[in-house]
Amino acid sequence: MEPTAASPPESNLNPPPAGEAEWTPRRIAALIVLAVLCGVLVWNAYSPEDIFLSDLKYETLVSDRMVPQNDRSVDGNTLQIGKTYYPKGIGTHARSEITYRFLPPGYRYFVAEVGIDAEVPEDSPASVVFSVFSDGTVMYESPVMKPGMPPRFVRVCLAGRRSITLKVSDAGDGIEGDHADWAMARFVAR
Repeated sequence: MEPTAASPPESNLNPPPAGEAEWTPRRIAALIVLAVLCGVLVWNAYSPEDIFLSDLKYETLVSDRMVPQNDRSVDGNTLQIGKTYYPKGIGTHARSEITYRFLPPGYRYFVAEVGIDAEVPEDSPASVVFSVFSDGTVMYESPVMKPGMPPRFVRVCLAGRRSITLKVSDAGDGIEGDHADWAMARFVAR
């Protein structure tokens, strides 16, 4: 009689059905590595060299209703436009004007995401227009923004410029509910 190879246990022959993968230490480790890589990629979207305006002192300020808040909405909440939360930025209220007189050398662009903060109900009559001025020249003006609208990306070239002013107007219909966010407002070199 010839020796026969032992057959593997029955459980190894039948893999788990689709959608019921086993949570082995190897799979868990792979998921952890993937999560860390995703976090690094998201974090690197904001260069460590970027200078956030909420970390700087403004020189002049006009504000009709509420005092602008660094890294918070004007009501003191986490900045949120639509469904997106932001750790940095400036929460303000329409009719406001914030000026930075000295731009950091070597930084060519101002970038931000703008919109009405999600703390304002979508049925509110709120509406605002965001404008960026540099040395007295209009560099950017948004369309009328209303509650529930997604954020708009702003990128303004500041090469050769000396100052920047961020303005929020009431779009001509009063300032009721005009909670405006300059989310992730920052100077970037590239």
